[in-house]
Amino acid sequence: MMQKTAETIIRELAARHGAEAQRTALDGWADDVTRLSGDAVTLDSVEELIVGLRRGNLVDGIELTRLHSRYLDERAGQ
Repeated sequence: MMQKTAETIIRELAARHGAEAQRTALDGWADDVTRLSGDAVTLDSVEELIVGLRRGNLVDGIELTRLHSRYLDERAGQ
């Protein structure tokens, strides 16, 4: 049996909990500050779902951190 990818798990968690990738005005401000400081941080749709899950306190932060790390590793390996 093939193991699910982190992306699949994250998307399933979001669907199960009704979490969506919703940006706030504070997100826009944070993007501007990051850009002005010389960093280029852009979250993809999966990472936005992680933020949504955390903001809603729907999934444990430690679990989400592990899933995010795994997601980044899997994405880098493609």
